[in-house]
Amino acid sequence: MRHLLFACFCFALMTGCSSSEPVSPAKAPTKVTFSLVATEGMNPNVWGEAAPVEIQVFELVDDSMFMSSSYDQLKQDYKKALKSNFIKSYDYVLLPGQFKFVNEIEVTDETNYIGVLANFSDIELSEWKKAVKVIKQGREYHLLMLLNDYEVDLQRVE
Repeated sequence: MRHLLFACFCFALMTGCSSSEPVSPAKAPTKVTFSLVATEGMNPNVWGEAAPVEIQVFELVDDSMFMSSSYDQLKQDYKKALKSNFIKSYDYVLLPGQFKFVNEIEVTDETNYIGVLANFSDIELSEWKKAVKVIKQGREYHLLMLLNDYEVDLQRVE
């Protein structure tokens, strides 16, 4: 009996020290970086002066709720508006003429889309939201988010 317990103990020690197999790149979580770029004339107020913009970036299961939601719905309660499509959000502020690089994030296994919402001063004149599809495993994406006047442009670079 003692020999059996000793053998089990030794086996447990050896397996505890062994390393796990590396994850193949094709099965690794997708990684995303962002470049947020604001032009000098972005988000002009009534006097034509450029103003800062708050930006929200969303990890989404699907983009349908995001793209069909109104600005007010998303601004008041984006979790309620996006329902089960919401995974995670990130908040940023850009000043006119500013460039901001966001270090790599790993998207979740549920993420199929990245959406961006820009809180421009005149929503009626603006294109304030965009979304792009991402493959959730084995990819590295760089997303360029360009804010110009009242428009947010979102481009995916692999």
